[in-house]
Amino acid sequence: MNCSGGGGSSTGPDDGDDGSGTGGGDSYVFANATNFDKENQIEIISWNIQTFPQLSTTPNYVKSLLETWNADIYLFQEIMDKNTLINMVNLMPEYSYVISGETSFMHFALVYKNANSDCSSCGTVTFNYSNELWSDTPNGNDNDNDPANNATYQFASRPPMENFVTWTNGTKSVDLYLIDIHYKCCGDSTLDITNKGSETTRRHYASTLLRDYVINQRASDYVMIVGDFNNVGEQSISNPSISPLTDTDLNSNYFKMADENVFYQDNSNWSWQGWRSSFAPSHFDHVIINQPLFQFESVSTAGIIDMLTETGMSAYDIDDKLSDHKPSYFRFYP
Repeated sequence: MNCSGGGGSSTGPDDGDDGSGTGGGDSYVFANATNFDKENQIEIISWNIQTFPQLSTTPNYVKSLLETWNADIYLFQEIMDKNTLINMVNLMPEYSYVISGETSFMHFALVYKNANSDCSSCGTVTFNYSNELWSDTPNGNDNDNDPANNATYQFASRPPMENFVTWTNGTKSVDLYLIDIHYKCCGDSTLDITNKGSETTRRHYASTLLRDYVINQRASDYVMIVGDFNNVGEQSISNPSISPLTDTDLNSNYFKMADENVFYQDNSNWSWQGWRSSFAPSHFDHVIINQPLFQFESVSTAGIIDMLTETGMSAYDIDDKLSDHKPSYFRFYP
């Protein structure tokens, strides 16, 4: 979520930031952070990283966490400075990157574990290609009833970045289509289809477009739609921003929200806390899987990474130095 349009400087110095609050020693080492990597398991972490980099030291914190989490795949939203991300990943020899090219700003990024890993039985990822969906459509409100002919507008000038990758552990290979999204922010959860400029209408249309695309084009493939859905207002799968994908009456045979259980937890566990905002906590960051992936539910886990525990930092430090969002994750044994 970013209603104000900014969360800090991407170029200014970090006055007085010595990494305090991380537990001592090397200021960028997080002693309590979790290693998510398991043999024969695929790990995907999605993170709205809030106008990355907020501070000049932000990449140091992020790099430390990513290498400790040790996931196979990371999907990011809100990359403001591509070069900073590139420079960060270039210092991570086991990882490679792909960055979106069609977003107006707040770019998407895929960061994935490459074949340089020293662990022969651990998973590595091959990047096949990316496709920025509907990027050739106008980014303006035409007030008609066809959201496809101005889909870029529905997605707030951030066309979804579909990444086709192949995960392998040397004995098994899995093809995945990972669709990285960042919906329009703000507004409420009241759907008025007659108001084509409403934030909720735009999010609802975005979910409808993705639903139809996956059903019609990727029905037999393994697909995950991940990212910041900005489902403001009612915090449930009935919120119209996400309901085209999560409405059980319509789509229970096609899609499931892997992290749905987070809605039923205390709101301190939700992915957006509004640490420096007047808005209430919300659960914005989701992983939605399609029907072919249902078979792995019994060997999968999903949820939100608790940044307070992982970093040992205060909420305000996390907000200032990392992000106002907590990452979401999905991992499974194929």
